[in-house]
Amino acid sequence: MRYDRSKLTLLRCSNCGSDLSGLSTDVIFYCSECGRCWISGERLSPVSIEFLRIGGSDSIFLPFWKVDASVNILNRVSRKRSSSLVTGVSREFTGRERGLTESDSGSRQVRFIFPAFSTNLVLSTGVRMHRENFLPEKVEDGKRFMVIGGSVGMDDAALLTRAVAVGVEVNRTDYLASVDLEIEVHSAGIYAIGCTPGKNVFRINGSEIGILFAAVNDSDEILKKNHDFSG
Repeated sequence: MRYDRSKLTLLRCSNCGSDLSGLSTDVIFYCSECGRCWISGERLSPVSIEFLRIGGSDSIFLPFWKVDASVNILNRVSRKRSSSLVTGVSREFTGRERGLTESDSGSRQVRFIFPAFSTNLVLSTGVRMHRENFLPEKVEDGKRFMVIGGSVGMDDAALLTRAVAVGVEVNRTDYLASVDLEIEVHSAGIYAIGCTPGKNVFRINGSEIGILFAAVNDSDEILKKNHDFSG
Protein backbone atom coordinates (compact mmCIF):
# COMPACT_ATOMS: atom_id res chain seq x y z
CA MET A 1 0.00 0.00 0.00
CA ARG A 2 1.29 3.44 -0.92
CA TYR A 3 0.43 6.57 1.06
CA ASP A 4 -0.09 10.02 -0.39
CA ARG A 5 2.34 12.00 1.76
CA SER A 6 0.76 15.28 0.64
CA LYS A 7 -2.35 14.37 2.65
CA LEU A 8 -0.51 13.45 5.84
CA THR A 9 -0.44 15.92 8.73
CA LEU A 10 2.80 16.02 10.68
CA LEU A 11 1.93 16.13 14.39
CA ARG A 12 4.58 18.64 15.32
CA CYS A 13 4.04 22.04 16.87
CA SER A 14 4.39 24.70 14.17
CA ASN A 15 5.63 27.16 16.79
CA CYS A 16 8.40 25.31 18.65
CA GLY A 17 8.80 22.09 16.66
CA SER A 18 7.94 19.76 19.56
CA ASP A 19 6.07 16.53 18.87
CA LEU A 20 2.36 16.70 19.65
CA SER A 21 0.74 13.81 21.48
CA GLY A 22 -2.86 12.78 21.83
CA LEU A 23 -5.31 9.93 21.48
CA SER A 24 -5.92 8.13 18.19
CA THR A 25 -9.20 10.02 17.65
CA ASP A 26 -7.91 13.50 18.62
CA VAL A 27 -8.15 16.47 16.27
CA ILE A 28 -7.17 19.07 18.90
CA PHE A 29 -3.56 19.07 20.09
CA TYR A 30 -1.98 21.10 22.88
CA CYS A 31 1.77 21.65 22.98
CA SER A 32 2.88 21.32 26.59
CA GLU A 33 6.26 22.81 25.67
CA CYS A 34 5.23 26.24 24.34
CA GLY A 35 1.53 26.39 25.26
CA ARG A 36 0.12 26.67 21.73
CA CYS A 37 -2.97 24.75 20.65
CA TRP A 38 -3.69 23.34 17.20
CA ILE A 39 -6.63 21.78 15.40
CA SER A 40 -6.15 19.26 12.62
CA GLY A 41 -7.80 19.61 9.23
CA GLU A 42 -6.07 19.68 5.88
CA ARG A 43 -3.23 21.05 8.00
CA LEU A 44 -2.63 22.07 11.60
CA SER A 45 -4.30 25.42 12.28
CA PRO A 46 -3.88 27.48 15.46
CA VAL A 47 -6.78 27.75 17.90
CA SER A 48 -6.88 29.82 21.06
CA ILE A 49 -6.76 28.07 24.44
CA GLU A 50 -7.40 29.36 27.96
CA PHE A 51 -7.19 27.54 31.29
CA LEU A 52 -9.98 27.59 33.88
CA ARG A 53 -10.64 26.03 37.29
CA ILE A 54 -7.01 24.94 37.53
CA GLY A 55 -7.37 23.38 40.99
CA GLY A 56 -4.84 21.15 42.71
CA SER A 57 -2.13 18.77 41.53
CA ASP A 58 -4.66 15.97 40.96
CA SER A 59 -6.57 17.98 38.33
CA ILE A 60 -6.95 16.71 34.79
CA PHE A 61 -7.45 19.31 32.06
CA LEU A 62 -10.19 18.35 29.64
CA PRO A 63 -10.81 20.37 26.45
CA PHE A 64 -14.13 22.16 25.99
CA TRP A 65 -15.31 24.28 23.10
CA LYS A 66 -15.96 27.95 23.85
CA VAL A 67 -18.21 29.36 21.13
CA ASP A 68 -19.38 32.98 20.98
CA ALA A 69 -22.43 33.28 18.78
CA SER A 70 -25.55 35.25 17.98
CA VAL A 71 -28.74 33.34 18.68
CA ASN A 72 -31.49 34.59 16.38
CA ILE A 73 -34.93 33.49 17.56
CA LEU A 74 -37.15 33.42 14.49
CA ASN A 75 -40.19 31.99 16.25
CA ARG A 76 -40.78 30.68 19.76
CA VAL A 77 -44.08 29.30 21.04
CA SER A 78 -44.69 28.35 24.67
CA ARG A 79 -47.72 26.69 26.21
CA LYS A 80 -49.54 26.72 29.49
CA ARG A 81 -48.82 23.94 31.94
CA SER A 82 -52.32 22.67 31.29
CA SER A 83 -55.24 23.78 29.15
CA SER A 84 -58.89 22.83 29.30
CA LEU A 85 -60.18 20.93 26.31
CA VAL A 86 -62.47 22.72 23.90
CA THR A 87 -64.93 20.43 22.13
CA GLY A 88 -66.39 21.00 18.70
CA VAL A 89 -65.46 20.32 15.09
CA SER A 90 -67.03 23.23 13.21
CA ARG A 91 -64.14 25.73 13.60
CA GLU A 92 -60.41 25.95 14.07
CA PHE A 93 -59.25 26.83 17.57
CA THR A 94 -56.85 29.67 18.17
CA GLY A 95 -53.47 29.35 19.82
CA ARG A 96 -54.81 31.22 22.86
CA GLU A 97 -57.56 28.62 23.28
CA ARG A 98 -54.95 25.88 23.13
CA GLY A 99 -52.86 27.65 25.76
CA LEU A 100 -50.16 28.68 23.26
CA THR A 101 -48.29 31.98 23.40
CA GLU A 102 -45.92 33.25 20.72
CA SER A 103 -42.90 35.08 22.11
CA ASP A 104 -41.26 38.05 20.48
CA SER A 105 -38.46 37.14 18.12
CA GLY A 106 -35.03 38.66 18.64
CA SER A 107 -31.28 38.20 18.72
CA ARG A 108 -28.82 37.93 21.61
CA GLN A 109 -25.11 37.30 22.08
CA VAL A 110 -24.36 34.06 23.91
CA ARG A 111 -21.25 32.13 24.95
CA PHE A 112 -21.65 28.37 24.81
CA ILE A 113 -19.30 25.91 26.53
CA PHE A 114 -19.52 22.17 25.92
CA PRO A 115 -17.14 19.17 25.76
CA ALA A 116 -14.64 18.96 22.92
CA PHE A 117 -14.14 15.30 23.85
CA SER A 118 -16.39 12.44 22.84
CA THR A 119 -19.23 11.94 25.31
CA ASN A 120 -22.85 10.87 25.09
CA LEU A 121 -23.80 13.74 27.43
CA VAL A 122 -22.44 16.62 25.35
CA LEU A 123 -25.78 18.43 24.96
CA SER A 124 -27.00 18.11 28.54
CA THR A 125 -23.53 19.09 29.81
CA GLY A 126 -23.55 22.14 27.53
CA VAL A 127 -26.95 23.22 28.86
CA ARG A 128 -25.82 22.79 32.48
CA MET A 129 -22.66 24.83 31.84
CA HIS A 130 -24.61 27.60 30.12
CA ARG A 131 -25.24 29.58 33.31
CA GLU A 132 -21.92 28.82 35.02
CA ASN A 133 -19.39 31.60 35.49
CA PHE A 134 -16.19 30.59 33.73
CA LEU A 135 -13.36 33.10 33.91
CA PRO A 136 -9.90 32.28 32.48
CA GLU A 137 -7.01 32.04 34.92
CA LYS A 138 -3.44 33.17 34.40
CA VAL A 139 -1.17 30.20 33.74
CA GLU A 140 2.16 30.25 35.54
CA ASP A 141 5.15 30.66 33.23
CA GLY A 142 7.17 27.50 32.86
CA LYS A 143 4.42 25.21 34.13
CA ARG A 144 3.61 22.32 31.79
CA PHE A 145 0.12 20.88 31.30
CA MET A 146 -1.42 17.94 29.50
CA VAL A 147 -4.63 18.51 27.55
CA ILE A 148 -5.88 15.50 25.60
CA GLY A 149 -9.10 13.95 24.34
CA GLY A 150 -10.18 16.71 21.96
CA SER A 151 -11.94 14.75 19.23
CA VAL A 152 -14.73 17.22 18.31
CA GLY A 153 -13.66 19.33 15.34
CA MET A 154 -14.62 22.88 14.38
CA ASP A 155 -17.46 21.91 12.02
CA ASP A 156 -19.01 19.59 14.60
CA ALA A 157 -18.65 22.31 17.24
CA ALA A 158 -20.75 24.67 15.09
CA LEU A 159 -23.48 22.04 14.76
CA LEU A 160 -23.41 21.26 18.47
CA THR A 161 -23.69 24.97 19.28
CA ARG A 162 -27.11 25.06 17.63
CA ALA A 163 -28.18 21.87 19.43
CA VAL A 164 -27.11 23.28 22.81
CA ALA A 165 -28.93 26.55 22.01
CA VAL A 166 -32.14 24.58 21.45
CA GLY A 167 -31.48 22.69 24.69
CA VAL A 168 -31.15 26.00 26.57
CA GLU A 169 -34.56 27.09 25.22
CA VAL A 170 -36.11 23.79 26.29
CA ASN A 171 -34.58 24.22 29.75
CA ARG A 172 -36.16 27.64 30.37
CA THR A 173 -38.83 27.97 33.06
CA ASP A 174 -41.78 28.17 30.68
CA TYR A 175 -43.21 25.22 28.77
CA LEU A 176 -41.79 25.19 25.27
CA ALA A 177 -44.03 24.09 22.41
CA SER A 178 -41.74 24.91 19.48
CA VAL A 179 -38.74 27.03 18.59
CA ASP A 180 -37.14 28.05 15.32
CA LEU A 181 -33.69 29.63 15.63
CA GLU A 182 -30.54 30.36 13.72
CA ILE A 183 -26.96 30.48 14.99
CA GLU A 184 -24.22 32.79 13.74
CA VAL A 185 -20.83 31.80 15.15
CA HIS A 186 -18.48 34.75 15.68
CA SER A 187 -15.50 33.03 17.29
CA ALA A 188 -14.51 29.68 18.73
CA GLY A 189 -11.66 28.56 20.96
CA ILE A 190 -10.73 25.95 23.53
CA TYR A 191 -11.21 26.12 27.28
CA ALA A 192 -8.96 23.68 29.18
CA ILE A 193 -11.04 23.13 32.30
CA GLY A 194 -9.62 21.52 35.42
CA CYS A 195 -11.52 18.42 36.50
CA THR A 196 -10.83 16.22 39.50
CA PRO A 197 -11.27 12.48 38.93
CA GLY A 198 -13.43 10.81 41.56
CA LYS A 199 -14.51 7.23 42.01
CA ASN A 200 -16.42 7.17 38.72
CA VAL A 201 -16.71 10.79 37.60
CA PHE A 202 -14.76 13.77 36.27
CA ARG A 203 -15.86 16.61 38.58
CA ILE A 204 -15.38 20.13 37.20
CA ASN A 205 -13.43 22.04 39.84
CA GLY A 206 -15.54 24.51 41.80
CA SER A 207 -18.74 23.18 40.29
CA GLU A 208 -21.46 20.64 40.93
CA ILE A 209 -21.13 19.46 37.33
CA GLY A 210 -19.73 15.97 36.96
CA ILE A 211 -19.26 13.79 33.90
CA LEU A 212 -19.37 10.04 34.44
CA PHE A 213 -16.38 8.04 33.24
CA ALA A 214 -18.87 5.73 31.54
CA ALA A 215 -20.18 8.64 29.45
CA VAL A 216 -16.70 9.59 28.15
CA ASN A 217 -15.63 7.23 25.38
CA ASP A 218 -11.89 7.68 25.99
CA SER A 219 -11.93 8.01 29.79
CA ASP A 220 -9.51 5.12 30.40
CA GLU A 221 -6.97 6.45 27.89
CA ILE A 222 -7.31 10.01 29.22
CA LEU A 223 -6.64 8.85 32.78
CA LYS A 224 -3.68 6.71 31.72
CA LYS A 225 -2.08 9.41 29.54
CA ASN A 226 -2.44 11.99 32.29
CA HIS A 227 -0.96 9.59 34.86
CA ASP A 228 2.04 8.88 32.60
CA PHE A 229 2.54 12.62 31.99
CA SER A 230 2.35 13.69 35.65
CA GLY A 231 4.10 10.61 37.00
